[in-house]
Amino acid sequence: MPKITEAELKKHIKQKKFSPVYVICGTEQMFIKRYTEMLTEAVTGKNPSDFNFHSFSGDVNLDELAASIQIVPFMSEYNCVLITDIFLDSMDADEIDRLKTILSQKISGTVIIVSMPSYVPKKNSAALTSIIKKAEKNGSVCKFEKLDQNTIERYIAKWANQNGKLISHINASKLISYCGSDLNLLKNEVDKISAYAKGEEITIDDVRKLASLNLETRIFALSDAVINGNGDKAFQTLDRLFYQKEEPVSMLYVLSGSFIDAYRIRVADECGVTQQQVANDFEYNKRAFTLKNARRSTSHVSTEALRKCLDVLLEADLSFKSISVNPRLYLEQLIARLLIIAREGRV
Repeated sequence: MPKITEAELKKHIKQKKFSPVYVICGTEQMFIKRYTEMLTEAVTGKNPSDFNFHSFSGDVNLDELAASIQIVPFMSEYNCVLITDIFLDSMDADEIDRLKTILSQKISGTVIIVSMPSYVPKKNSAALTSIIKKAEKNGSVCKFEKLDQNTIERYIAKWANQNGKLISHINASKLISYCGSDLNLLKNEVDKISAYAKGEEITIDDVRKLASLNLETRIFALSDAVINGNGDKAFQTLDRLFYQKEEPVSMLYVLSGSFIDAYRIRVADECGVTQQQVANDFEYNKRAFTLKNARRSTSHVSTEALRKCLDVLLEADLSFKSISVNPRLYLEQLIARLLIIAREGRV
């Protein structure tokens, strides 16, 4: 069977007509986890026996995995083998080949489910691709990718309604801009805001007061304060980030990304290249709005100042990686240098 859609996977679950092997993967963790649980329960029942359900995760013992697949169901129609977030990067080529051989077996009565909700291989990313291709020939592959903003807004409205609340398109959009597009996080935020919002409708004030800003949003506020020469706000934001125990390396990474976005769109504007072309060339995908925000935020700063800021950020990145520094003191000094460059480079 080839790749299957969400609707087709639902049909497999409802009709209990299963493929010998499933691979459930993609970038939308909520759906990967949900459908893995639904499929597993459909195969095993609500209270599976240890005889008929075998679960593996992380560093998998391939001998035990191979043996579990061969087990004949006992007092059940199926033997289910669930493999979650297997650490492909810790496996060598021979182990990958053996894993693919094991997964390609069609054992009567056995259903194999390979689910990747959290772990994304980097060194052996090709291994996951080859496993997916193998599964497409022998079973079913269902990939859940990130949803577009309109679809996410509909989910937010649905979750708000489940909590007895209404939310407008504009306010749902604002919530996404604050928290990002991760569905697990957004659902938690909607549940929290619904519990505290006083009226029947979630207002913009409710979102502003109660939503938890993601790191990218908070760092954008930091870079925006720096670019606009607002030192008090910049240092207050930095202080809040440390209070919330954000990793300094992550803070520097996202801050650098914010300035890179600004420089890209600035150079593109100067060369007559459209924002959409920049988004396509650098694979911004659903993050294309960050280019628009960066353009607006840096409109009063010269291109040369943006270049100097990038040089300072590169120097900071090298220092973090090569020498021992006091993270807080170093980032405070970094923000001070960026403020000076931005102030001197105002146009």
